[in-house]
Amino acid sequence: MKHLAAGLALFALAVPPLAAQSGDTGDLETVFDTLDRRLFDIGFNTCNLDESASLVAEDLEFYHDQGGVTHGRDAFIATMEQNICNGRQTVRRERVDGSFRLEPLYENGTLYGVIQFGSHRFLIVDDTGHAEPTGLAEFAHLWLLTDDGAWELSRVLSYAHRPPQ
Repeated sequence: MKHLAAGLALFALAVPPLAAQSGDTGDLETVFDTLDRRLFDIGFNTCNLDESASLVAEDLEFYHDQGGVTHGRDAFIATMEQNICNGRQTVRRERVDGSFRLEPLYENGTLYGVIQFGSHRFLIVDDTGHAEPTGLAEFAHLWLLTDDGAWELSRVLSYAHRPPQ
């Protein structure tokens, strides 16, 4: 697991800046696949709270169908720290293959945001590395392009939580 986390960290460092010029969509699938991996594989799965914080807007709004609403980056990181990165268990998120979908948002022909849709599963990993599925859920992420050309997670919908199949 440590080797995987180190490899993902190196991958994230090797990826070119995740910016888009006005009107240039570039390869959005590659960009948002990388952002998703940074947010979850590096941030969530390894509890790298600094990585998670670097990707979310200061005024983040996170809507969860079971946990309610979280307002702001600091509250989001505190919730991750309390519920995911508390040292009591290891939680892993995996995106469901084939569920990833993007909808670019334009204003007067200029790309300003992307809505990312998908499904993901959550697992509890024990000390031996055995992963036990705990649930499935849907997500919708609103990513906005900042003035300095970086993508920032602004709004999150986490819904349709259900037992694993």
